[in-house]
Amino acid sequence: MEFKETDLPGIGKKYSITTSNGDKIVTVIHLTGKREIFYFEKDDMEDPLCDIVLNEEEATQLGSILTGTYFKPEQEKLQEVLVKNLAIEWVKVPLDSPLANKKISELEIRKKTGVTVISIIRGEETIINPLPDEIIKPNDTLVLVGTREQIEHFIKEFKINA
Repeated sequence: MEFKETDLPGIGKKYSITTSNGDKIVTVIHLTGKREIFYFEKDDMEDPLCDIVLNEEEATQLGSILTGTYFKPEQEKLQEVLVKNLAIEWVKVPLDSPLANKKISELEIRKKTGVTVISIIRGEETIINPLPDEIIKPNDTLVLVGTREQIEHFIKEFKINA
């Protein structure tokens, strides 16, 4: 794709895009707010195959459609919902915690709360995807993933002072 911007003194600006298949789209934005869009096929760069005139509101609407802010495919909507419900929390393990000096499997964290321990930060060391037999030590920082409710349940269940 090739992009070119040109000042048009007294008129506005011209933006040209040459697509991957060689066609060209030219947009002229006038100082008045009017937009003109011209479409040229690669075989005829002299005469546009079509042209469209839009006012500022129409151009904004078209732009939001093209960038996906107006309409989002279902898969994208689903991903947004999933990310909105996702919570990641860093929790420091106190010395007197019921978590201290116990294996992850022994604590049944996921079974009891729905939370998954995705990492343990121990001093300068980071244990990513800790195994079930990993022992949680006092002063470890656990990186947890779950819903906000599951994280809150974890904090209550294991008596963490958040």
